[in-house]
Amino acid sequence: MLISCAFADNTASGNAVVVYFSATGNTERVADALSEMIGAECVEIIPAEPYMDDDLRYTDSDSRTSREDADDSVRPAIEALSLDFSQYDTVFVGFPIWFGKMPKPLYTFFDSYDFAGKAIAPFCTSGSSGIAGAVRSIRELEPDAVVLEGKRVNTRSIDSDLESWLSDIRFQEEI
Repeated sequence: MLISCAFADNTASGNAVVVYFSATGNTERVADALSEMIGAECVEIIPAEPYMDDDLRYTDSDSRTSREDADDSVRPAIEALSLDFSQYDTVFVGFPIWFGKMPKPLYTFFDSYDFAGKAIAPFCTSGSSGIAGAVRSIRELEPDAVVLEGKRVNTRSIDSDLESWLSDIRFQEEI
C-alpha cells in the first residue's frame, strides 16, 4: 500500500511513518489508531530513563517533569530509533502536552534527527492545552522541514478527530 498525496506547504505526501512518545498510554492509543488508519509503521520514542508516576506530578515543583520544564536546555536521553528517515516523506509525530509544551524527550528527538525537506505532521493528547505552542517549537527546531497544521486529539473521539485532521492536511491513501 502506498500512502501519498500532492506535496505542498500545507499537505502531507509520500511514504509516511508514525513516531510517538507516550507516558500514560493515551498518545500511544492515538498513534496506533493513526498508523492503522493510514497503513504506516508506528514507532515509539522511548526515554532512556522511563517516566514513573511520581515523575508526572505536575503540581509538585520537585517532580522530574517540573524540573525538566524549568530548564530549557534539558534533553533527556532517548533510545535510538531503528528507522531510516530518508525513506519517508511525511513523519507524523505524537506526544502529550506537558506544561503547555512538548515534553522534553521530543526536543531530544528533534535534535537527534534531521527532517530537512520532510513534512512533519504533529499530533498531541492533552487534558486542556492546545498544540499551537508545540507546533511553533517544532518549526524552530526543524526550520528546513514543512511543519503541518497540528491536531489535538480527544481520546474519546480518536477516529473522527484523525479523519478530519487527515482531510485538513490533505493526506490520502492510495492503494
